[in-house]
Amino acid sequence: MRALGGIILNTFREAVRQPFYFLLVAAGVAALVATLWLPLFTFHNDTDMYKDMSLSFVLVFVLLAGLLAAATGVAREVEDRTAQTILSKSVGRWQFVLGKYLGALGAVVAAAAALGVVLAAAVYYRVALDAGVLERGLAMGGMGKGIAEFEARQLNQAMTVLPGIVLVILQVGVLAAVATALSTRLSVAASVALSLGVFIAGHLTVFLESAVRAGGDAVQAAAQGVLAVVPFLEIFNISQKLSHTVLEPFDPSGPGAAAWAEVWTYVGWSAVYAFVYAAAAVGAGALLFRRRSLA
Repeated sequence: MRALGGIILNTFREAVRQPFYFLLVAAGVAALVATLWLPLFTFHNDTDMYKDMSLSFVLVFVLLAGLLAAATGVAREVEDRTAQTILSKSVGRWQFVLGKYLGALGAVVAAAAALGVVLAAAVYYRVALDAGVLERGLAMGGMGKGIAEFEARQLNQAMTVLPGIVLVILQVGVLAAVATALSTRLSVAASVALSLGVFIAGHLTVFLESAVRAGGDAVQAAAQGVLAVVPFLEIFNISQKLSHTVLEPFDPSGPGAAAWAEVWTYVGWSAVYAFVYAAAAVGAGALLFRRRSLA
């Protein structure tokens, strides 16, 4: 376990120190801030649209950072011939692959957390921005009670970002497991490219299911093969629900309590799916790496 912990920590440090990691996180922050004042012309639903759009931004930037971190973990060690040195120190190959994945996952969590904090603060401010002068004036006119209600609304809107960030981490965690498995046999570029292909296919599984029902035998066989391997990534997509929900997490008896419980129950089941798929992908990667010659 000590060796595994060392691999995880070293992989995490190497990932977050890479220039691409800082550039992607900085670009994500810039995108969230730049669109904060963007008028979306949705007739008093600009905050909802901003949350939906911003969660997509977070997913894209965290995905790129996570895939690059996961794909470089094993492949670079093999190319630099440092994997032989590490494996010669009583470290099993499965520990090496698992450690590389968990280190990359740590980098994913760090990137998502940083962007999540920025997004929550931006949503909090966006509520006041979209409220307009009249509504804010009424809140101020209501003195303590009006101001408290308005601030509670801001806080509750900002809190809806949290389940979305968790689902982003779960989705990217699944794809990082795929990238780690691919990197045990392929180069960094090939692993990232194929992982992005899995990302696209994972969001098109609904159409593949239609092909299974409507296509011929050959199409059905191909579609079933893809469905058996590709993760169902739409399970991590409830952005639309979060965008139009005002949760009230601090009042269990409040009107938002049921919606809050429903969202977190969904996130919990999504986490179970992500864990099972990621474990299978990393296990497959460990088997592939076990049979790879490092000479």
